[in-house]
Amino acid sequence: MEHAIPIDEFARRGNLRRTQHDELIPIGQFAAASRLSLKALRLYDQSGLLPPRHVDPESGYRFYAVEQLRAATVIGLLRRAGMPLAEIGAILDDPSPVRLDEYAEALDAELAERRRVLAYLRLYLKEPHMFEVDTKHTEEQPYVGRSTRMRVDGLPEFISRTIDELMAQHEPAGPPFCIFHGPVNETEDGPVEVGVPTADGDKRLPAGEVAYAIASGPACKFPEIIGAYDAVAGWAKANGRELTAPPREIYLEMQRWEIAWPIR
Repeated sequence: MEHAIPIDEFARRGNLRRTQHDELIPIGQFAAASRLSLKALRLYDQSGLLPPRHVDPESGYRFYAVEQLRAATVIGLLRRAGMPLAEIGAILDDPSPVRLDEYAEALDAELAERRRVLAYLRLYLKEPHMFEVDTKHTEEQPYVGRSTRMRVDGLPEFISRTIDELMAQHEPAGPPFCIFHGPVNETEDGPVEVGVPTADGDKRLPAGEVAYAIASGPACKFPEIIGAYDAVAGWAKANGRELTAPPREIYLEMQRWEIAWPIR
């Protein structure tokens, strides 16, 4: 594999030519010395990570300083390690090994989560319907609630914190719940609404029939919980029923949830 040429060696070979701007290097030569593409350098300029030291006002041509090569190397290596641009800035501001350790730990956790998802998927492909589905009629339920837009990474903490806050402020009249008004995943952010049933609630869950499945223990975690949603939706389709409103998770106990979907 080709290695980067040290800047002093690059200069010795005569490839590093000074411009009329003292100690500045044209972008093409800086790209070669740093082993970063012109496209990458423009991206790092736009993101504020590595702006050129000088931009010619007439031609728009970029020039870099020799001392910027260290930052360019750090950025290139961090990108090779998969670090998002938004996090690289913090490393440049505070190049502490602790920050690298924290990122390495996050990568380990992410890899473990991906392996857990794949392990569940193997089971799901063999036995996709692992939940029993039933129906029941529910009465109108007043509640207090709080809505937000939230992607899946921050969802558990938001649900837990909001339930604690609402239950501290109101007398609960039933188990708390979360309504998913839109998809929540790595790219979509709902919205979601956390609610607590209470006699004086200013909102209402309408009366009606719901199809539901119970998830217990490990099945309450992602991705296992997806199977409960799929089971209810699949049951509705197989029985000619229509899903009429957003689904909700009802937290009967810490590790016993009801996935309820209004139907007709």
